[in-house]
Amino acid sequence: MPELPLRFKILLYVTMVLFAALALICALGNYAPFGVAIVSYVLAAVTLAASCYYIVKDLRHGVKHIIKPGIAANPYTNKVATDDRFRVVLFAVPGATSNVIFAVFNGVIGLVGRSAWFGSLSAYYILLSVMRIGVVWQENCLRNISQKEERMEKEIIVYRRNSILFILMAVVLEGMVMLLEFSAGGKNYPGFTIYAAAAYTFYKIIKSLIKVIQEGKKKSPLIAILRKINYIDGCVSILTLQTAMFASFAQGQLEFVKIMNGITGTVVFLMVLTMGIQGILRSKKLVKNWRTGGNENGSYSSSGR
Repeated sequence: MPELPLRFKILLYVTMVLFAALALICALGNYAPFGVAIVSYVLAAVTLAASCYYIVKDLRHGVKHIIKPGIAANPYTNKVATDDRFRVVLFAVPGATSNVIFAVFNGVIGLVGRSAWFGSLSAYYILLSVMRIGVVWQENCLRNISQKEERMEKEIIVYRRNSILFILMAVVLEGMVMLLEFSAGGKNYPGFTIYAAAAYTFYKIIKSLIKVIQEGKKKSPLIAILRKINYIDGCVSILTLQTAMFASFAQGQLEFVKIMNGITGTVVFLMVLTMGIQGILRSKKLVKNWRTGGNENGSYSSSGR
């Protein structure tokens, strides 16, 4: 499409809004003849498509020629943009903070309401916050270590320690599954917020799965375990979202709800347990390969960080 001056783009956007408003009026009120309504729909679609094209084009131009140079000019923002390891650990800080808040919140509700379900949620978030805070703290300590061999040894220790915590978390999750099966559990989202929660949950689980797969090709056990923590968080979010959806849409289907919660909860439990056991076994291989100077499928060698 041809390049347009700014004044013509503004005119296009205003025209798009007017045609869109006209199309909505025709659709909702039947105030116009059928032919006029069809024309308004077509014009709204054409102007909307053209507007989206120019908006996306301008955004790309702005990102390339304004935002990226501005990020590169600042040492801190440039480090965030270019250093994948620093960025991953940095973004783990707000996640750890929210985990602590959720742990306290659910713990207080569990004590006040004498609810085993909220107590188990509090225990889950406590473990999650301990793992994330531990990884961030260890990364801060590693910055003061200059020898690659010593850094790798510390990272493998963090990898093994969190893998053990995965097994403990699996026990907590199994308790949550039992509560879902034999008593009450789950949480409700008011109104249409459940759809936003569902969209965010699926985004989180898909993104974390992709990152776990990508991290398997890299050389940092510390970042790999942080990716696994994010993935487990996404898996448990699927379980809690399912309980909320059943609470909203499965009224009167108690047996079906129990069966589905049991299946999903058991799958999540087995996944977390398997990741814990696999992590412990993997850490032993990492130690062996690191000490002998070997390299397990190109991953986590002592010579590369």
